[in-house]
Parts: sequence; structure tokens; C-alpha cells
Amino acid sequence: MRAIGFTGRLHDALCHGPRGAVPVSAALPTFADLAARVAGGALNRPRIAIIGAGSSGLACATEMLQRGLDPVLFEARSQPGGLWGKDPLSTIYPDLVQNAASQLPLSRPEAGSWAAYTEQCLDTIKRQGLASRIFTSTKVLCVTPSLHSGGADLLIASADQAAPPLLRHFEQVVYAGGLYHTPQMPDIAGAADFTGRIIHSSDVRDISRFAGQRVLIVGLGNTAMECAARLFPVAQQLVLSGRSPTWLVPRLIYGSPIDVATRALKDAYRHSYQARLWEACRVHGAIGHAVDPSSHEIDVGRQRITVSDAMLGPVRSGMVPLRPALAHVAERSVHFVDGSSCDADVIVCCTGYQSQSILAEGSEVPQQLVGNVLHARYPGLWFTGAPALWGSPAPIAKKQGRLIAHAIAAGWNREDLTQAVRPHANYDKAATRLPFGFEVADFSGYAHMVDEASASAVPGDAHAPLAGSPVNYAG
Repeated sequence: MRAIGFTGRLHDALCHGPRGAVPVSAALPTFADLAARVAGGALNRPRIAIIGAGSSGLACATEMLQRGLDPVLFEARSQPGGLWGKDPLSTIYPDLVQNAASQLPLSRPEAGSWAAYTEQCLDTIKRQGLASRIFTSTKVLCVTPSLHSGGADLLIASADQAAPPLLRHFEQVVYAGGLYHTPQMPDIAGAADFTGRIIHSSDVRDISRFAGQRVLIVGLGNTAMECAARLFPVAQQLVLSGRSPTWLVPRLIYGSPIDVATRALKDAYRHSYQARLWEACRVHGAIGHAVDPSSHEIDVGRQRITVSDAMLGPVRSGMVPLRPALAHVAERSVHFVDGSSCDADVIVCCTGYQSQSILAEGSEVPQQLVGNVLHARYPGLWFTGAPALWGSPAPIAKKQGRLIAHAIAAGWNREDLTQAVRPHANYDKAATRLPFGFEVADFSGYAHMVDEASASAVPGDAHAPLAGSPVNYAG
């Protein structure tokens, strides 16, 4: 991958290790090892389970180890790394660029703190004994939280479900499994009669399959622009379709990344910054789609802002037409809501992913979490790294892991955590999803809240901490 500076290093370290070394994934235990240890009574002590060994799960485990906590991690894939691991299940394709950048503030340098903490997690895996705690090819099928005693029962199985599952109770459960697994496909009228291909953006992998094809891309977000940039050089025809008001903007405005420039305009022109932003985008060649041309402002709360240097030129020149929402399809013909139409051999749906939950029926995931990490109803049920629901993308996962680890080590309950975060009235701004991501100040505000809360003493009465001397599970 060439998307973000850390990505190649993450792949090399997870999948290959140092030159001549045994790959890290080859030394990790699997579900068979887990079953054997349970049968031998060697896994009775761990009381903390982390579901997922991607960047969020590894960051959380690292913070826990530093506080003497005793976690185990369950990873459904054959190796850690989450979406960034080399695994057929990953929805990230090999040359991802723009969509990967959307997971970070645009102002963050490629070799920024995310790269640093990812490498720190990898170092923990290899040198600090975390490898023996990660059970790969091990899938948690269901989480049944306990309302009264806390924690949850986990139904755990091998990824291929070839062996009988295990049912284990953990006093603290952290869900770090992410959301980008099951593609979300739109309901397209006439799809059964379409004689071409209708695919999800996660299937845009082998570009040669699109050579000479007439391609329609549904969506105008970062993923859509990523796919468009990849397919434009090889497709016979490329058309973009979007239903939401969208601005296609360059990465830099007045020489600064657009998120930084937007924040500066907001600070300098509090009551007129949306008009100033409109003028800045107009000067720098931004293109508005389905927006009111007479408004002379960009409503950042209602209009999507998509960054794409690669596609601005082709769209502006008319080489890549912008069309409104899709109405229906028939054979190789695509019709839009404004009455226009075009022919297409392939329809690529850049429509995101379904939000899945492995919680037992009736144990719904709330939209609001205490401190952006703790289930508001079930004690001992934590979440990290799930941006689609709670506004916590990868750059802030380390902070979430720190808050979770500190709260568990200190024995905080829900009321304690609520009291700890209450003085930071603006921390919940980190959960405000803006059309182009998150404001830099919101990241900073949440990070500051976590640092302050995790440095504070236990509010009220201290509870028995869930810490102790870490156990080596390698044996």
C-alpha cells in the first residue's frame, strides 16, 4: 500500500517481520490453542477480552499492559492488523489512497502519531509478550452482556467454525471489531433486469477488469473519488452519480489542508465563515453538485465536502459527468431522477458498509456512549474505533484505549466515568461527524479530555481494581 506512511511498515511488520525473521502471524496462537488452554484450565484467570486485534484493539491492549491489566484478544482473521492486514477478508484494496486519508485529519502528516503508535503496538506484539495473548482465526459470534453482574458472556468459535464453540464469561469486554465488513448495497429499481455488473466499491481491486468498460459510480464521497481516480485512466466512459449536496474540493485551500483552513476561517469569521469558505473553495476551483448556486455559502452541517485533487480536472472539463441520483436501470441503460440517462457496463456502488453488532438480541448499541467508550446501560461493555457510530476514527483510538484502560485499572463504574468526563463539556464534539471528517479542534478536545480524565484520581469511593501481574500465555 502507498496510502499512508505507516501502512507499508504495518504490513511488513505484521506479515513479514524483520528481514529473515519468522513472520509475527506464524507465532500467534489460534482457536485450537485457545480450546486446548481452556480444557487444561490455563485460561481461567483472564477477565478482560478485547474483540479485534486491529489498530484499535492493539492500542487498547498496549494501554492495558502498561497498567498491569490482563487482556486477551480475539481476532477473526489469520493475523492482526485489522483492515490493514494482508488478508482476503480485508475490504481495503492494495493501492488505496484517498479513502485511507479520510481516516485521518487531512493536516496530519503521513508519518504522524498514528504511525508512531501503530509501530509501538507492533513492538509490543513482538517484544513485550502480547503475541501470546492474541488468538487469531478466532471469531466471537455473540456477546451477551450482563445488566447486573457486569461484563458479558462470549460465544467464541474458530473462524471456519469447524470446531465446537466455547462460551466464556469476562468481567470486562472491549469491542474493537470495527464496522467495515459487510458492504451496504442500495436497492436499485430494475437491478434484476440489468445485464451488466453491479458491484460494491470493495470489489474494485483488479483494474484491468474495467478496461474499455462504461462505468457508473454511485456516490460522491471519498470512496467514490478514490474509485473514480483509479478507473478513469482505463474506463471507456466514467459517470458519477450523487444524491446529496456535495462540494468537490482540492486538498489545499490558501496553501493549507482544507480542514485546517476551515478551522482558521471559523475562528476568524465566526458568523460568516461558511460564506468565506464558499469563496475560498470557488477561488480554488471547487465544484458544487446539487447545491443552491445563489446561497454563496457552504453549509458544512448539510453539505458533503469531498477532497479529490485527481478528479477536479476531469469533472470540471466534462470528461467525467456529474449526474443526480439514480432512478432505475434496465439492461445496459441507467436513468437518473432528472430524466437523463447513460449506458453502463458496470455500476460501482460506493455506499458504505452495514453497521453490524454481535451483541445478543435486545442488547442494542446506543448512539451515545459514556466518554465515547462505555455502554450507557451495561457495565463492563466498552467500545473503541468504530467511527460510523460514535465518531472515533483511528487517530483517536489510542486515546480511547487509554481512557478504557485507566477506567478499568482504577475500578471506575459508569458514574465514576461520567463524573470524570463531565468537567470537559466540549469533549462530545469529537463525536460530531462533519461532511469531510472531523475538525482538528474536536480531536484535540477529546484527546485533552482523555489526558485529564486518565490523570485524575478515582472519583468518589475507590473500587477494587481489575489489575494484577500479567500472565504469560505462551505455555
